[in-house]
Amino acid sequence: MTSAPPESAADFAELAARHYENFPVGSWLLPRAHRAALHRIYAFARIADDLADEARDARALAAFRAAFAAHLAGGRSDVPLFVDLAATIRERNLPEAHFFDLLDAFASDLEVHRHDEASLFAYCRRSANPVGRLVLRVCGLADAALDARSDAVCTGLQLLNHLQDLRSDFRERDRIYLPQADLARFGVREADLGADCATPQVRALVRHWLERTVGLLREGFPVTAAVPGRLRLELRAVLQAAARVVERIRAAGHDVLARRTRLTRAGHAAALVAALLTRRLPRALR
Repeated sequence: MTSAPPESAADFAELAARHYENFPVGSWLLPRAHRAALHRIYAFARIADDLADEARDARALAAFRAAFAAHLAGGRSDVPLFVDLAATIRERNLPEAHFFDLLDAFASDLEVHRHDEASLFAYCRRSANPVGRLVLRVCGLADAALDARSDAVCTGLQLLNHLQDLRSDFRERDRIYLPQADLARFGVREADLGADCATPQVRALVRHWLERTVGLLREGFPVTAAVPGRLRLELRAVLQAAARVVERIRAAGHDVLARRTRLTRAGHAAALVAALLTRRLPRALR
């Protein structure tokens, strides 16, 4: 089921929370004006992602893209999200290309169901990294070094989502993001990914990609000290939440098929508190 068209700030915030359920998105750690801008961005991503993942409707996604492009080009739109988001893009000087990268990634999900390592990371560059760069731009930061750190974090978060969704992606969408060469290397059959529990081979595959993911999150962590003000608290909370997901996957013996590893409300709260109390790299990422 696709999301209903958002019409208010509350709708944008609710869609944002559902789209990025593992990690804080425009939380109260940020100033209200930043939160509102980010909620519009994430609502845009939620609607487009739902068209690809839930509706699996390439025509509807193409129509969404065309309508958005037309509005940015000066056309009139009665879609509140487009109206408000275009205003945010102008006010914050946001690169329009990042939004179209996201749309390209969602469109590719309807066509590409198997990946090699190069295509997996290319997908992350379009589906995840633009979000981090937009967060920085909303907060007035345009810096290549910050972008590189942010990209490492965002790619790591995307890979965490792929690991958590390994079974549902295969069962519900016939989609496997982990590289085919690695499935072969660890002796994993595609059907193994749809099972109710993981074989030793699947666990080894997950362990391998989890540690690669941890390396990316660790590489990106210095961004939390390089940004100013309350944004650093928000990014610490994101990394704290990611660390808790890593801990949950390890505690499950890397069986992401049998165990739910998404954070509970308590887990989110703990991540926020940890962000306020410590500047250190979370233990799970060391």
